[in-house]
Amino acid sequence: MRRTWMKMSEQGGELKGEERKAVMSMLSFQRQKQRKKLERKERTWDASEQEEEVAGVGSESDSEEELRGEEQWTAVHSRHKCNPESVSTLMTAEYNRQLPYRMSEEEPEWDISSAFVANAANSIKLKGLKNRATQISRENKENEARSSQMESREEMKRRGESLTVQGIQMFERGRYSQAVDMFTAAIYYDPNDHRFYGNRSYCYWCLEQYFSALTDAQRSIQLAPDWPKGHFRKGCALMALKHYSEAEKTMEQVLKLDQRCKEASSKLFTCRVLQLKEAGFEEEQSRLLLEKYITVQAVIASPEARTLKHTSQQDQSGSCRSLWVGNITVEVAEKDLWDLFKMFGEIESIRVLHERFCAFINFKNANMAAKALEKLQGVELRGSKLLMRYPDRWIQRTLPSMQRTNTSLGFSAASG
Repeated sequence: MRRTWMKMSEQGGELKGEERKAVMSMLSFQRQKQRKKLERKERTWDASEQEEEVAGVGSESDSEEELRGEEQWTAVHSRHKCNPESVSTLMTAEYNRQLPYRMSEEEPEWDISSAFVANAANSIKLKGLKNRATQISRENKENEARSSQMESREEMKRRGESLTVQGIQMFERGRYSQAVDMFTAAIYYDPNDHRFYGNRSYCYWCLEQYFSALTDAQRSIQLAPDWPKGHFRKGCALMALKHYSEAEKTMEQVLKLDQRCKEASSKLFTCRVLQLKEAGFEEEQSRLLLEKYITVQAVIASPEARTLKHTSQQDQSGSCRSLWVGNITVEVAEKDLWDLFKMFGEIESIRVLHERFCAFINFKNANMAAKALEKLQGVELRGSKLLMRYPDRWIQRTLPSMQRTNTSLGFSAASG
């Protein structure tokens, strides 16, 4: 077979139809021969003589087929010139087409000393090492990012705590505005620390900025619902805003969280006294009744409270329950007056006279009117300061009795 190929390569030429058929038949012959050799290897050693003879006959027939194949190639060569490059190309294509079949029949053994195998192995190894290095690098970057975030977070916390210390020092010196600035900066560095909001709430309370104090206290409660100081700051802000009922509930919550808080107990009692004073009781009466009945509701429902309230109304029957309020501009509505004056007691009616720039406020009893007159004199409402006094008719009606009282007192004082 090799000799035939050598002769064909010497002469050259191109393969035509008959030549191609001859090449194909030769390849088929080679495959059959290879397959039969593999079958002979798989036969057992204890085969019978008849099988050996058959194998021998098969071998002879194989030799005869091989000779016929060579003769066929010789005949083809004698008739046509053959181009060795074309034959080689055709053989390579046919070999590649039959490669999966051969691979299924037998697995080739890799030559480790081969340069191709060595390069392929090195390439695979380098690729695996590169993938591993990439994975390790990614893990290292993630770990560095996490550690950097943790360090940054810890640094932010340290700065917040340092600013808090400075804020406390400012507060102790009475510099409340500067303390607010320090706590605000601390909140910037660590906005999740509830203590910073509680401290700033206390500063706002000292500056009489009660709404800001209430906002910060509520924020501290959101961050730490079980922190007693947050509830205490809220209660103090509510008391300053005269929301005594809500302040009472807040102080009760403080005592649930910390029963030993004496300040909360004192504030709670004060809230209840103030609520009774708004209801028309004297301060001393409120304290005595609370010591006996504890809660505001129990005091109001008690028989002693009814008696004291009835007596108080009789004593105040000659007093004035109305107030004249001046400097009422057109911007001031009746609702504005209700919202301003209702904190001093129950209001029966309000009459606004915009054409006279005044209004009349009628309370349920004289004590409420007196307290409103004392606390709201000169208060600014809608850009103008209020002027307050008792109505002129009430003054004229009570003036003669007041004069007789003063004359008799003077006289008694002179004769004595």
